[in-house]
Amino acid sequence: MRKLRNALGVALVAVVALAGTAFADFSPQFSLKVSDKKVEGNPALDIHLEFDADDEEIGNFMMDFPKGYKVASDAKVPDDEVIGTGTVTIEGGPGCNPAGEGLPTAPVSIPATIYERARSDEELDAGVHAVWLLDLEPLNRVRLLVTGSKKSGWHIEGAPTPSDQTCNPLIVDLTINDKSESGVALVTNPKKPDTYKVKSQIISQDSAAIAKFTTKIKIKK
Repeated sequence: MRKLRNALGVALVAVVALAGTAFADFSPQFSLKVSDKKVEGNPALDIHLEFDADDEEIGNFMMDFPKGYKVASDAKVPDDEVIGTGTVTIEGGPGCNPAGEGLPTAPVSIPATIYERARSDEELDAGVHAVWLLDLEPLNRVRLLVTGSKKSGWHIEGAPTPSDQTCNPLIVDLTINDKSESGVALVTNPKKPDTYKVKSQIISQDSAAIAKFTTKIKIKK
């Protein structure tokens, strides 16, 4: 019996150690703030992402708005209009390359612009509702694909292109405007007052780790 207890104890320690290892290197911070919480209001969306130097790098980002919200379609917003801005600060340099251990890196701040882009034929066939292009040239470009409907809810997803020239720490501050340059409302709040949950996921580039976040938004008359 003593041997059995010892074996169970060793197994438990191993499981706890593995669980800690799986998530110790992927704990990004995320927040979403909206500028308007009135029914049928048009909020700007302030998005903040933050990764420590020890975090695994971002592989994909997803955000889901519940049914009741409206999102402007590709057809309603003129192509190439600016719909948002922000700043991305990331470490860059030869030391970010896996083969460059010990080489220097330095933080780089890149101005970000978000454009409405025309859907490709493949995206159109796949039912994509709109494309928001996060332009971080010369660092990266991310196509944020918007799918869904007012009845089913909305899914926004985009994956940066992996790069050996950049690495964590990473800080992302983006604002998706309330309206496009020509005055088209981009996101419209539900008609019904209630508390709505926006669910976001950040997926690791280096493992199966997923960080999940829920933002509660109380819509009032």
